[in-house]
Amino acid sequence: MGKIEMDSINQVFDLIRPVLERASKLGCAFADIRAVRGHGGSIMVQDGKAEKIFYSQNSGLAVRVLFEGAWGFASCDGIGAKGLSQCLEEAIALAKGSARYVSDPALVARIEPIRQESILQGKLDIDAVDPAKKQAVCLSLERAAVSAGEGKIVNSIVAYGDGSREMWIANTAGTEVFSSLGRSRVSCQVTAVEGDVRQQNYQVAGHQGGPEILLEMDPEEFSVKAAKKVLGQLRAKKAPAGEFTVIFSPTISGLLAHEALGHNAEADAIWTGQSILQGKMNRQVASDLVTIVDDATLPGKYGSEPFDSEGVPTRRREILKNGVLCEMLHNLETAGKFGVMSNGCGRAQDYTCMPIVRMSNTFFLPGDSTLEEMIRGVDRGIYLREGHEGYVFTERGEFMCHASEAQMIEHGALGEPLRDVSVSGLILETLMNIDRVGNDFEMKFPGTCGKEGQGVATDCGGPSLRVSRMVVGGSGER
Repeated sequence: MGKIEMDSINQVFDLIRPVLERASKLGCAFADIRAVRGHGGSIMVQDGKAEKIFYSQNSGLAVRVLFEGAWGFASCDGIGAKGLSQCLEEAIALAKGSARYVSDPALVARIEPIRQESILQGKLDIDAVDPAKKQAVCLSLERAAVSAGEGKIVNSIVAYGDGSREMWIANTAGTEVFSSLGRSRVSCQVTAVEGDVRQQNYQVAGHQGGPEILLEMDPEEFSVKAAKKVLGQLRAKKAPAGEFTVIFSPTISGLLAHEALGHNAEADAIWTGQSILQGKMNRQVASDLVTIVDDATLPGKYGSEPFDSEGVPTRRREILKNGVLCEMLHNLETAGKFGVMSNGCGRAQDYTCMPIVRMSNTFFLPGDSTLEEMIRGVDRGIYLREGHEGYVFTERGEFMCHASEAQMIEHGALGEPLRDVSVSGLILETLMNIDRVGNDFEMKFPGTCGKEGQGVATDCGGPSLRVSRMVVGGSGER
């Protein structure tokens, strides 16, 4: 987006201030306004061809009001005085219309007003690299994967996307914050076939920054790595089924942190009775080896941002400490319901959406065990090396993770490779059964987390974890 001038930042706040004053005069208990301007693009190459090139730019406004215990929300394209005025009138009308039907009145937590600006772009602006150059790099990464695939790769895809966003947030409490940030992400997916066995491997990298991540990508550590891994999966055996000691690699630890615990710690789920953590604050819910954190302030991480979509500064949130539930993830409304301050977890996909409670970068803290020590203590188990899929039933307290690459553990040593391993269990039982936490750490799973139709940028990770017993759903011999 180039250099951001202070005058242009102030011009938008000059538009917003009188509209907020009018909201207060019209009887709104609270109102906030977001102005958003962004642009970005994506490229996908597949099987040696440039499949898709996409570019978009957008700008818009979101006005939210709290009137007689009911929320009203309206948005429009473009940033201008007329749109702001119309959105305010529509938001108030919607709140008035629904107020009579509200049985659980909305409220917001106490707000400490701030005025801040934050610029978090990368080393390179996303416009500094020509789309043709980005496409050429993607094609070279894809070719490297195919070349390493021994003729067995039947489909190969490399995708790259980046975006830059400016956001102004102001509310009737006096907050005025501006942020400008960029994000970039590249992925490689390869599918290989040998006989009647078909396998897929997926590698991804992303950061809060610009296209330097694509230009600096080493094929050996990315697309060639995907090709070598998928060949190994072709030769691996089907996983056995039954109950085993299971060791998670950091990738799958991240899935567990995000899917199994993170969604349950979102305070809106707890308030509505959809979380297994309801009523468990300050209680032991996991092994005392387990500490899980959500932190939106980590420099360069894909899920990081300086303020949430309600203008609250983000921070480190220690969800579990030594197995004890210490903190929930809050936006302004849930913080008001629970009588605490918001910890900056109110995030919205874009200006057409209201902020809801969301994670950012969620991870286990490392412990003091080496991976060798963890393996040495297992007579028969499974080491899950790599996984990229998982889901959770928050209200039932169940989760599932899938690993495309795994390995048997026999008599304290790694054994034959396995493929297509799924593990499932009860969340709190699994967390309580963690008996070793590794001294390694990795957080390299940038992606988009979906909730209530909205997607936001997140990352997750952790160390190696050992769970004393888990159900493994495989199709091989028991």
